[in-house]
Order: sequence, then structure tokens, then C-alpha cells
Amino acid sequence: MELCKYPKRENIRTFHIEAIQIPIVYNKYGDYDPNGLLYVLEEDAERIKTEALKRFEMEIPQPYKEVQPLVIRVNLGDTVKVRFRNSLNRRLSIHVQGLSYDVNTSDGSSVGYNDDSTTNGEIWYTWYADTEGVYLFHDMADPRSTEDATNIHGLFGAVIVEAPEAKWFDPETGEELRSGLMADVYQPGKPAFREYSVFFHDELEILNREGEQPVDPHTGLPSSTTAISYRSEPMRNRMPHSHDPADSAEDVSMSSWVYGDPAPPILFAYVGDPVKIRLLHGGVKETHVFHLHNHQWRLEADNPASTILDSISLSPQECYTLDILYGAGSLNHVIGDVIFHCHLYPHFMEGMWTLWRIYDRLQDGTGELPDGTPIAPLMPLKDRERPPKKDGCHPGYPNFIEGRFGESPLQPPLGVLLPGGGVTNKPTPLERANFVENAVPGALYTDTCPCCTDERVRVFEIAMVQAKITYNRYGWHDPQGRFFVLKEELERHGGLECYIRKVERQEIKVEPLVIRANAGDCIELRTTNLLPEFIEGSPFQQRTRTDIVGHHLHLVKFDTIVSDGSANGWNNIAGARKYETLVERFFANEELRTVFFHDHLFANVHQQHGLFGALIIEEAGATFHNPQNGKELRFGTRAVIRRKDGTSFREFTLFVHDFAFLFDRKGKPLNPPAVPGSHDDPGVMGINYRAEPMRERLRKKEDPAYLFSSFVHGDPATPIFETYPGDELMFRLIDGAHEEQHSLNITGMSWRKEPADARSPLAASQTLGVSEAFNLNVTRRYGAGDYLYYFGGIDDAWLGLWGILRVHRRYRRHLQPLCQGKGMIQPLPPCPSKDDVVRRYEVVAVQKKLIYNKYGDHDPNGLLFVPKEDVDQVFSGKYMPKPLILRANAGDWIEVTLHNA
Repeated sequence: MELCKYPKRENIRTFHIEAIQIPIVYNKYGDYDPNGLLYVLEEDAERIKTEALKRFEMEIPQPYKEVQPLVIRVNLGDTVKVRFRNSLNRRLSIHVQGLSYDVNTSDGSSVGYNDDSTTNGEIWYTWYADTEGVYLFHDMADPRSTEDATNIHGLFGAVIVEAPEAKWFDPETGEELRSGLMADVYQPGKPAFREYSVFFHDELEILNREGEQPVDPHTGLPSSTTAISYRSEPMRNRMPHSHDPADSAEDVSMSSWVYGDPAPPILFAYVGDPVKIRLLHGGVKETHVFHLHNHQWRLEADNPASTILDSISLSPQECYTLDILYGAGSLNHVIGDVIFHCHLYPHFMEGMWTLWRIYDRLQDGTGELPDGTPIAPLMPLKDRERPPKKDGCHPGYPNFIEGRFGESPLQPPLGVLLPGGGVTNKPTPLERANFVENAVPGALYTDTCPCCTDERVRVFEIAMVQAKITYNRYGWHDPQGRFFVLKEELERHGGLECYIRKVERQEIKVEPLVIRANAGDCIELRTTNLLPEFIEGSPFQQRTRTDIVGHHLHLVKFDTIVSDGSANGWNNIAGARKYETLVERFFANEELRTVFFHDHLFANVHQQHGLFGALIIEEAGATFHNPQNGKELRFGTRAVIRRKDGTSFREFTLFVHDFAFLFDRKGKPLNPPAVPGSHDDPGVMGINYRAEPMRERLRKKEDPAYLFSSFVHGDPATPIFETYPGDELMFRLIDGAHEEQHSLNITGMSWRKEPADARSPLAASQTLGVSEAFNLNVTRRYGAGDYLYYFGGIDDAWLGLWGILRVHRRYRRHLQPLCQGKGMIQPLPPCPSKDDVVRRYEVVAVQKKLIYNKYGDHDPNGLLFVPKEDVDQVFSGKYMPKPLILRANAGDWIEVTLHNA
């Protein structure tokens, strides 16, 4: 909402802000930053310093709740006056991103010929709150990225611009707030909502309670720490209770039953509360991927055609408002502990996770958690129905869940089947008293699927299997590949042992499992654990017990307590031990498109070996067909989808994955880390368990110009997707593992950034991070030929992340045309007509030293494109080298003649 829609009023809101330096303690284990920096309101400064230092001086340093990034709130239309006081022995400032201000007086920096708006004393800034949203502020007096600078130590905060006349209150006390990460916001004429500010930030300069660099207890290597809002809960502190060196305790590392609640701020709500998450990246180095379980939002909140998300890449200094669809508990009114975390697994492991606790009963401040921790009061939103009070049969989450603090969580009641019949765990009377009326295994505390779906539950019987997977003809392989497979495939190939043997002989080319359902379906996954109980030690990993495995699904609706495929907070551990079968239930309320799933219990161990897949939710009424013969399809990365209106499209699923622990044909590890278990960029990369590395194709020093040529080197091992000219295409793009960002390019193709929005801009590449999924719908005309798809990072391409989209000119017996029939394959796009505009350019590629600045930094072997008419000036030194830009109008034809000089 923009200011121009409201009458102009002059309302001045004033804040006195101070920068202080104190040790910031990040968790109850005593990890701390001795040089912590933070902004605080001046009236709070002495109290925060006194209380924080008092807790720091305890035998084990402890965090102080009010040490948190500063968040201030204003109304749309306010003029914001900030008096910033700096009593530290260095110049500091406040630079806000996104609000309007005078760049000479209020930029918080010293840029060009502007006035200096940093200070070593006191300065006033004036900002104008002209657009609703969240805006990061941070120091710009020391913008370095080193540990001597300010950002890595926490000098950042946010201003949130609320609606006109809105007011904000403390969720625990109901009192008006001056600042705070969380608030209850009341706005005229609209529902009140819970507002949570969540700051992701970078790897920290952290010391442990002994004042030393933290060390990973399994590898002995220095351990990094990543954080949320000045708090972190790394796995290294949640040590296994056993003395078995193979026990990493990753399966229970997020469980409050074993270790208590995590340090990063926990969000609290009652089921159904409207919610906005103000998501910020306060750091300056790392990219993160924010993932929230059970809940979704639209990329553009006010656009009903915008894509529904539950993961989003977040680069340094970015901010988003996530307007949570259906509020706390989502469509199916989930209660329990919902986890959110950075989906880059090393960051997850380094402490970047916490919980959103959704209550079913009124919390008035009198209750306790199972470990004895008092439960803080939570004020109900005044415009919503008051939550029911607790009683003997309904003590409120989590106190009806069976378990004992300090011990592993129990498996879900009725939800894990034994191989000989029966279940691993039956409900207690108290648990049963809290079941929903129509409880079924996998949906006990939440009525996941509407009653209209009871007669048509779509059931998938799945197994988790280990086998050697070979990635290419050069012998690159994973001897401990792990993946999902339909049980019917095991039976079709003669059972588990025969199936594994065929995979290892390469008679079966296994790919990540892709299954499909329709919008409106109720889906039940019954997943049997057929994996070995250990990942054996290798140059990449230490021997690790993996004796319980699950599957966590994105985007769909489910009961978080029993069907999350994980063990988060005070929930059950939703996993199956060897030969057990986990039963989970999900609802696909609309066309969710690409749904990622993976093991969440040993994610840091399993993803590199391939334990991920996809459930694609197609439109209601669509059917799924084998592209070769048109028969209905049960699974597969390639399909023809027939819509209920009779139209069809070809669907290709692409999984990109890194940190793949592969060996060459002689058994030599490919890019092993210095120490097994290190996250220092080990292994290689793949697409759908395949790779076509440049190193192998150029082993005989062939001309790299022919690197992608099938004439010279043969077709790549990576997927070759086949189609006919003009067929509608849908690429389902997923990042399955493990830490890197990737960027897919498809030459000669384009698609809308938002597949359901005709006004969305066209794109020809897509960046994604772990767990993100994108749907690239190609509807523009294209001709016959081989189109290159590739991931643009140089490491990606070098390690084999590329392949071919093959567009056949003529009918092929193994590829059935879409519904129009084999005689109706579309012709090539037309050539320019006599009335068309053709813009002709002659371009020369030249080699010349490129000088990058006045300090003499240069590339002696610079290569650049230049217009032909400027070539002489380039070599005479009269031409300032610059990237070549060609321009044309929409509808023009462009003809480029390239000369290689």
C-alpha cells in the first residue's frame, strides 16, 4: 500500500538510538561473541548492558532475552526522526535501505561528494515512511567484511512500516511496544495479526564457554556458527547420549524431548491467528534459504496468480514480508512445533533453526513444558475467538504427548507399522483424548484431509534402498547411493536383491523418484526402510548410524506432530527403523506444482547420496502418461500431462545436487575433504544422479569449442529430454542437495517467471537454492535441434551439470506426439518477411589487456566483443573497453555476424 492513497498528514515519530558493545551470548551452552555490537533504544541501554554482563559472568555464560536486533515500528506516512548516539571508540552510523531520505544528511555513510553522515558522537537522521513493509538498517561507517568490521558482530536492525493508525502490543503482556522482534498488530478495518521479525545472518566470530574456537566433536575441525536474531543452536552442542562414535544424534538433534528448546527465538501463536513474518538477511556474506514447515505464502502477497512458496533464497541485505496463507496452523489448523531453518544443510547443522509453537489451548502463564520450563503467557488477539482453557483431558500442547524429558521422542501412535503386523506405538488415553474426531494413522491431531476425499485416498507404497549408482560412462559412482523407489518396482524386478543387482549392473538407470497427484487429492505415503543401519566410513564421511529414516514433504498440508518426517520440538519422531513402515497423510489443496521431499532425520548424511524426490501436484482432472506409448504413468522424471480441457504438455523433472560423494572407476575419491566429515565443499555434482564432466570429455586436450558436441564426444550421461517443435514444455526444477546456489540456463528458450501470471516478465535462467522448486513453462514457439541446458556457475559446468533438450524434426517411433497427432508436428518458426525489421550487427571478438582501475589491476589476456567499426580504436588504445550491448525493438529480427580476430 502506498502513501499516495491517503491524505497527507505530518506525523513525526522520534527514536533515540545508541550503539553498545557487549559480549553477545548465543545459547545456553555459553557460546558467545566477545565483541558483540548492537543498536538499542537509549532508554534501554544501561539495563541491557547491566543484565547482559551479569549473565555473561555466570559460570556458563547465559543469553539475556533483550539482547536482540533492534526492531522499531512506525505508521505509513510518518516522518521518522532518529537521534543516533555513538559512545564507542570508532565511527558508526545507521544506514536504512528502502525508505526515502536526503542522501546528504541521512544516508549513514560518506559517499562521493556527499556530506559525511557517519559519526563518532551524535547525529540526527530523517526518514520518510512512504511504503508499508520491512526495511533493514545497519552500519555503513565500517562496511568491511572482516571480523574487525561491525556487521559480523551484529550491528543491524529493522524499521517496519505498518498501516496508518495501526498500533502494536507485546504478545505476552498486552502493553504497547516501543521496540521488539514480535508484536501483535491491530489495524483499523482489518484483522489483527501476529508479527514476527526473523533475522538470518552470517557465520559468526564465536568462542565457546572456555573462550576458545568451537570444535566439531566428531571431526575435530573448527566449527562454524550461523545464527537467527543473535541466537544459535548448533548440533555440536546437542551431543549424543551414547558413547558410540558412530552415533551423531542428528535424528534427535532438533528434539526438545532430548535437549530442551533451541536458543533462537521461538514464535508463538494460537491456531488460526493471522500472521506476517518479516524476514531479513542482516549479514553481508552468505546466501541462505529460509524454509518454513507446514505453511506457505505467495511470492507476491496481493497477486492470487503468484506462486505459492515455503522456501525462498535470501541474499545479504534482502528483506521479505511473508503473509502466511490461512494463518498459524495453515488450512488444516495444525497444532504443535513447526520448524523453520536455513535449508543449506551445513547452516542448519551450525545452529540456524528454531520453532514456531502453535497452541491449541489458552496459555495464561501457569503451565510448564515437560522439562519444567515455565510456559510464558500469550495474549489472545482481541478480534478472534478466545482459545479454550486447559482441563484434565486437554492440558494443551505439548503436555498430552507421551514422552520423558532427556530421552528420545517416541514414534507416532499408530503411525509406524511392524514388518509382521501391528504398530510400534499405541496411543495413551491422554493422547487419544486429544485426537481429532476422524483420526487416522498419520493424521491424529489435525484433520488433514477433508471428508470428501475419504473414498479416494491416493496411496503410494515406497521403499528406501541403497545401491551403487554410476553417474556416467567414465565410472564416476557412489558406492552407497540411497534413494526412494516404489515397492512395485522392486517386485517387478524380482525383489530387493535382484533390483539392487540390476541397478549396480546399470541395467536399471535409477533416477530420483517422481510421483504425481492432483489438486484436491488426499495422499498417503507408506514408506518402508530397507536401508543398512550405517553409512560406512569413507574419505568423505565418518561411519554414521542411520537406523531411523523418514520423509518430509514441502507445500502439502499435514499433521506436524506425526507426519513431518522429523523430530522437531516436542513432536513425535516420524521415522521408520529397519523393515518398519512409516505412514503419513497429506492433503494437496490446490495445484501446488513441484513438491520436494527428502529425509529430514539424517539430512546432513543422506542428501549427498541422493535420498530426495518429488511429488508433483497437477491440476484437478489431469492425467499422467508415458511419453513413449501414451499409457498411464505411475512415476518418472518424464511425463505427458493431459489437462482436463484436452490440451497436453511435456513435463521434465530436473534435480540438481552438489556435495555428491563420488569415486572414479578405480575407487579414488573425487575431491575428498581434508578430514572425513568436513563441509569444506567436498565431492562433485550431479543432475538426476548423472554428470557429464568437462574434465573427462577434454581428457585428450580436444578443442573446448566442441565440448558439448555429440558428433565429437557422443551424447552426455545427463538426461536428454525429447520433444517436437512447438510442444508446450514444463520443466520442474528442484535443488535436492546440499549447499551451493545454482542457476539453470536453457539456450533458445524462455518462460514467465510466474507460470500462472500472463503479465509476469520473461526469463531465460533461474537461480535456486537447496529445497527451492521452480516451474518453467515454455509456451513460446521453438524449432527443431539440440538445445543446451546448463547450470551457469563455472564449477557446475566443469563438473558436468549440463545436458540436451532434443527437438526432433520428424516423427520418432519411441516418442508419441501430443494430442494433435504425428502429422501435425509444428514447423520451424517463420523467416523474416519483406516488411519485417532486420537489425544487422557485425561484431569482432578481440584479445586485449583489460585495465580494471587506476591502481593497475588488469587482465593481460582480456577477451571482449566490440563493434567491427571500433576495432582499430581498440588496438590503438582510443576505445574504453566495455561489455557489448546490442539493442532492438520488440518484434525485430537481429542478425549478428561474428568475426574472430
